[in-house]
Amino acid sequence: MGWNPRASPDEQWKLGRTRALLDLAGAPDRGLKITLVAGTKGKGSTCAMLASILGAAGVRCGLYTKPHLQSYRERIRIDGVSISGDAFAAAVRRIQSYVGALPRAAGEPTTFEVTTTMALDEFARQGCTLAVVEVGLGGRLDATNATDPLVSVITSISYDHTAILGRTLGAIAREKAGIMRPGRPTLLAEQRPTAIVALRAVCRKVGAACEVVAPLEHGVPLAGEHQRQNAALAVAAARLLADVGDEAVDHGLRRLRWPGRFEVVGGDPQIVLDGAHNGASAEALAATLENFAGGRPIDLVIGINRDKDARAVLRPLLPLAQSVWTTETADNPRSLPAADLARLCASLGVTAHVEGDLAKALDGAIAASKLAAARRRGIVCVTGSLMLVGQVRATLRLPIAETLW
Repeated sequence: MGWNPRASPDEQWKLGRTRALLDLAGAPDRGLKITLVAGTKGKGSTCAMLASILGAAGVRCGLYTKPHLQSYRERIRIDGVSISGDAFAAAVRRIQSYVGALPRAAGEPTTFEVTTTMALDEFARQGCTLAVVEVGLGGRLDATNATDPLVSVITSISYDHTAILGRTLGAIAREKAGIMRPGRPTLLAEQRPTAIVALRAVCRKVGAACEVVAPLEHGVPLAGEHQRQNAALAVAAARLLADVGDEAVDHGLRRLRWPGRFEVVGGDPQIVLDGAHNGASAEALAATLENFAGGRPIDLVIGINRDKDARAVLRPLLPLAQSVWTTETADNPRSLPAADLARLCASLGVTAHVEGDLAKALDGAIAASKLAAARRRGIVCVTGSLMLVGQVRATLRLPIAETLW
């Protein structure tokens, strides 16, 4: 798709301008086999597992995900390794020249449009043959959809970004389905009935070859039953993209480290870091956390962005916690104030400690856990957003995840 001044404002913003940037960069995406991964939850995990499996099969693969935890460079990876500082600086210099050459009518590109172009340009320059690309928001009008994917993947769909994507599962599913391509495979996670009906309708209209992929029957190294579905999608996509055998699948799944997604650190107490930020992901976290705890006391540190359904996130988690600490992510104007979050907790029958300073909230939860744990070590769970988790990782002085395997 080239730049089209007669396109709608949404298309100009989300697709045409990104396509124009890519073309100014020499259309690096045209030489890559691209997989787009959309969905409400599990996108990042599916992307990471797919890239790891492909790498284990000997494929040089680029991985583009969002958001990052501690370093912006984490968004752009080749063979599981974050782009270096020098390479990132060089990529910024190149993209500045492309932005400067945009038609005036295109307007100022967004950070996501720029980073998408940077990532694909870097993948091509570094000799990648495949690129695994996580869709940012929705699908139909997301900047990543300016590319032409060989394989499309749609993970579990639930309610999120409803003000933008629609207030029904069907509407949200139709937006996600925008990444389908005629005559090309689209892999679908098992969905709620309303979502699957909408996805199948778009599939027929577009003429895509859609397949619903059942979860793996066996467990996977990443914690949580929901990861069996994500892994199944990753395996199915890998087999469509390359000559991938069972050994590469097993090795690719076993070697992956995916920080911030039920990441367990520390010892007394154990600290679980998980970026659950909507109702569906919070339900998955609650199930995994309860199983992991095995009756041990759980103290919760939570901070949520104001554009999320905080009640939906709180409902499955609050009943598990012996104490709750509401907090905020620093320097984040989207963060819901800790006091407002505590009032939501109170409306759900739970009194929360209010501590806007994240480090102090973490200290309070750790102290409460140690005080309550008589014979068995407790667990502190930090959740609500990946940005919050990233700041806790920095607070705990955990190293930036430069490599995923």
